[in-house]
Amino acid sequence: MNSNPAPPSTLFRLLVCLTGIVLLGSVMSPPLYWVGTWLADIGVLPMVKGFPFHRYFSRSMQISAILMLWPAFRWVGINRLSQLGIQANKSWKRDAAAGFIVAFVPLAVLSAGYLWAGVYEMRSEWEASGFIRIAGTAVVVAGLEEFLFRGVLLGLCLRAMGPLRAAVVSSAVFAAVHFLRGSKAPMESAVTWLSGFGQLPLMVSSAPDWPLIGWGAASLFIAGLLLAYAALRTRSLFLAAGLHAGWIFGQQGLQLISKYNKKETDFLLPWVGPNVVSGAVPTGLVPLALLAGTTILIWLYAKNACARRGI
Repeated sequence: MNSNPAPPSTLFRLLVCLTGIVLLGSVMSPPLYWVGTWLADIGVLPMVKGFPFHRYFSRSMQISAILMLWPAFRWVGINRLSQLGIQANKSWKRDAAAGFIVAFVPLAVLSAGYLWAGVYEMRSEWEASGFIRIAGTAVVVAGLEEFLFRGVLLGLCLRAMGPLRAAVVSSAVFAAVHFLRGSKAPMESAVTWLSGFGQLPLMVSSAPDWPLIGWGAASLFIAGLLLAYAALRTRSLFLAAGLHAGWIFGQQGLQLISKYNKKETDFLLPWVGPNVVSGAVPTGLVPLALLAGTTILIWLYAKNACARRGI
């Protein structure tokens, strides 16, 4: 257990902050949608043209979480990142690059195997420029989610429990949150100031059916544990962020150039199944085995990296 556990009032304050994040995100989502649509129409942000409202709703929740971080930190008595277990890392470039390579290379090999075996089939047309958009998404999403989940959430858990329990709890939340998304169904009416609140009761409607939701949750939970280990071992977020970015780039790259061959691969579960959560989370025993192999590589790298840093 943590020698300096957080007081019981901290949990109540965190729940209040979480409620504030949800309310602020719901209020922000309509104007974000209107501005994004307008910028796409005039050619400033063509990449977001045609984005449905639920995607703006998801981003609004992430922006809201960032905006609420500082007041939430102050309220629960956190004045510096070191209180969350995060230290300065002079080798951050090395850690981030190593994490990306360790995540992307095995995933690229697995993707090639999928294409060779017919699990995925190449698209007739795809644009190479899509990789630029994917790279930007990988950097932004990985940085944001690692700060929120391995920096903030894991750090707060460490204030109330030991490292193992903190890793398990934060990874479980990490897995669950990925299935809480706005409804993908087309909006039946124009977006209004209340449209964000209308998404709240529909946040689980886009979750896949059983058993895919179980396989997806398993992949996310194990990935969360690996990311938590990387953050805890290095006392930094850069190795975890590199890992996360490598996975996003590899998965979305595969989705860009190919598509899941459902007719030919229904019989492959429990070995391989379709990706879930916007096509970003692989399912089946084969991807889980890949994560196990990645765990060994990260353990070896972290061992040497931490020896160099003297931690």
